[in-house]
Amino acid sequence: MDLAEYSDAELLESGRELVKIEQWARAKAFLAEHFDRHLARGDNLPASALASFALALGHNGELHRGLELCKRAQIADSRDSYISWCLAKLQLLNRNRKEAIETVERGLRVSPGNFILLRMRKTLGVRQPPPLPFLDRNHGLNVRLGRLMHRFKGTAAVA
Repeated sequence: MDLAEYSDAELLESGRELVKIEQWARAKAFLAEHFDRHLARGDNLPASALASFALALGHNGELHRGLELCKRAQIADSRDSYISWCLAKLQLLNRNRKEAIETVERGLRVSPGNFILLRMRKTLGVRQPPPLPFLDRNHGLNVRLGRLMHRFKGTAAVA
């Protein structure tokens, strides 16, 4: 596969399509070529393209570099929900569920109706408020009441 014959737009589009179908090695090849071309010219890479490249890197054994690049992309464009999604996926890969949930919530504050982030939040699960909100979540009463309520009602929250 000779990537030199692809235009920059074709590389980016192909790389993103490969990310969607989770063909990480091929996605990395296309996006790395796109990334390298921009670096060689001294151009800035669009933040969402950088996030796609970071996600492909993370799935190809370069998790820490991927996280670093994705965080850089989020700083460059904090309003792009796709970047938040990529960062959350990388944080999950890094086994940091708490940070992933926080990233999804930050993304939803900026773009409340974004279906990708809403679907990810549903997949991750959302904690219910504690039964006794004036006590700490880890307080023994809240823990026991929450477990009882979950067992009997299927939820830990008091309506």
